[in-house]
Amino acid sequence: MKIAVVTAIFGGMDNPKPFPEQSIPCDYFCFTEENSPAPLPNLPDRLKAKYFKLQMHRVLPGYDYYVWIDGNIEVKNKEFVEFMTTNLLYGIAIQRHHERETIEQEVEFILSSDNVYLTQRYGNQPLRQEYEWYLSEEMPPDAPLYACNIFAMSNDDDYRGTPSFFDMWWQIVLQWSWFDQSAFSFLAEDRPSITRVIDLGPMFDNPYFTLHPHEKLQ
Repeated sequence: MKIAVVTAIFGGMDNPKPFPEQSIPCDYFCFTEENSPAPLPNLPDRLKAKYFKLQMHRVLPGYDYYVWIDGNIEVKNKEFVEFMTTNLLYGIAIQRHHERETIEQEVEFILSSDNVYLTQRYGNQPLRQEYEWYLSEEMPPDAPLYACNIFAMSNDDDYRGTPSFFDMWWQIVLQWSWFDQSAFSFLAEDRPSITRVIDLGPMFDNPYFTLHPHEKLQ
């Protein structure tokens, strides 16, 4: 079983974090401007990082499982990768959002916030229009919200559908916004068997990782 742990940092948003030796074999990759296998000249920094997040199976073919961690997350537990991939025969292991339950709640929270990080990150993004499009595509308004900063995916064949799920996820992000949580919820609602909800614990004071503030707003 081959496992790749992947993160990406572009535009100085974060600093690379140490990654502890794990209880099971895995390869760790942190993609930056210095080691990116492609220049991605037509993408802003945030989408460059998201490319590696949503296209891990294309960038690093040949692995059975991929574990994604956002650039502001520092893994501190040697059993993190084992927990993320245990019993993941196919599909995606991911947590539910820790604070809000639906896309609508998250969109309204962002758009009504005076937090400079949120307003600069999403202020020019069509979040409400995107959400309305999902509803027009028959997504129920109570579709659950997920925490997309940490997840594991299996690189199963196309009839299981995980690689094609990630290809569609990337396509929607390019078409609508880089708020990838809403696109994930939309796709997961249409294919409920693909997600396996896990619980790593609270976002803060977590036994598996430390969540650091971003180094830059943009």
